[in-house]
Amino acid sequence: MDTDHSTFMLFLAFVFIFLNAFFVLSEFSIVKVRKSKLEELIHENVPNAKLALKITNSLDTYLSATQLGITLSSLALGWIGEPAVVRLIESPIKEFFSVNDIALHTIAVGISFTFITLFHVVLGELVPKSVAIAKTEKIVLFVAKPLHAFWLLFLPFIKIFDILAKTILNIIGIKPASENEIAHSEEEIKIIAGESLKVGVLDSFENDIIQNAVDFGDTVAKEVMTPRKDMICLNKQLSFEENFKIVVNSGFTRFPYIDGSKDNVLGMIHIRDLILQNKEKDFNKIVRKIIIVSENTSIAKILPMMNKERISAALVIDEYGGTSGLITMEDIIEEILGDISDEHDDNITTFKKLNDDSYEFIGRSYIEDVEDIMGVKFDDDIEENTIGGYAFNLIGKLPVVGDKISDKNCIYEVLAMDKTAISKLKITKISNL
Repeated sequence: MDTDHSTFMLFLAFVFIFLNAFFVLSEFSIVKVRKSKLEELIHENVPNAKLALKITNSLDTYLSATQLGITLSSLALGWIGEPAVVRLIESPIKEFFSVNDIALHTIAVGISFTFITLFHVVLGELVPKSVAIAKTEKIVLFVAKPLHAFWLLFLPFIKIFDILAKTILNIIGIKPASENEIAHSEEEIKIIAGESLKVGVLDSFENDIIQNAVDFGDTVAKEVMTPRKDMICLNKQLSFEENFKIVVNSGFTRFPYIDGSKDNVLGMIHIRDLILQNKEKDFNKIVRKIIIVSENTSIAKILPMMNKERISAALVIDEYGGTSGLITMEDIIEEILGDISDEHDDNITTFKKLNDDSYEFIGRSYIEDVEDIMGVKFDDDIEENTIGGYAFNLIGKLPVVGDKISDKNCIYEVLAMDKTAISKLKITKISNL
């Protein structure tokens, strides 16, 4: 009878070990799971996903519940497990060793404590912790309902414990911190990204974006601008024909408009406006506003200014008010994405005028730039950003050099291919054929 009772108590001890494991699973899974992943599971109608998200949104109180569960399980394990093991092993020890009752009990307690601790730490702590970290989403969905039920059952006690803990912290002068307030510093984010790159979670491009984004706010205009000496400008003091020649030879689409000196910038000239005003030949009617920023203005501040004003370039001035350089939206974006080869890069011209009706474009030219240069309008619902991609989809198959296709605006002829991408094409306006 005594053996049966001890066996039952030992069974209860293992029950409490697995209860402890459940609460450890719960604790690590609700801390590690990403809310964005749970929102994705909710959209997929995965059971328990909504409840799991609710738990993570109230992380503090549910962590208190897991701590209460771990504590109760551990106390119960010590209360029941140790005596049960002692009763089971005292008789075998007495048969093999001739010792008095005090020594017998001491040996049995030592062995019992060792075994209970071993099972508690391995099965109740280490294994569930590793499982929760490795299978976070599955575990959090599994524990959501029973954890929520435990939280509801012990909610009054949890609130009391939280109040007592906060009171003690206030007495000793420590402000309670919420788990939701825990945030990584910029350097920690960069380290995390670097470690993710090492284990293959991120590729090098993604890691570079994160590293650059973290440093984004520390970068100022003078570090990324086009220097004054490299600025290609249109000049009020030159004739229309001379300025137009500068435009055609440069291959750019946007130009600072100056009055004699680069220190006297009147605004920006867009090539679309220039072409539309070709007959009037009056730059003063097409000059656009330009944003003016200092050399030490953060690019994180310049980008919202550009978006608000819908202007893609800003004039950078030095401490004396003179022109220091020009910064474009592309310059800023490149600080995050890395170098982007386009119209502003050395040795690359995005278009070449063949005659009044025809132009030669590189495939990477933006749709809006083709609209501006040729005076045409594409449908607003097209998905492509580049003219090469647009022509590719019009052709409807893998293009080859010489392929021609047309839409309501133009005829597109493939002049060169770069593997599977159109690298150069000739565009002729239909309306002027």
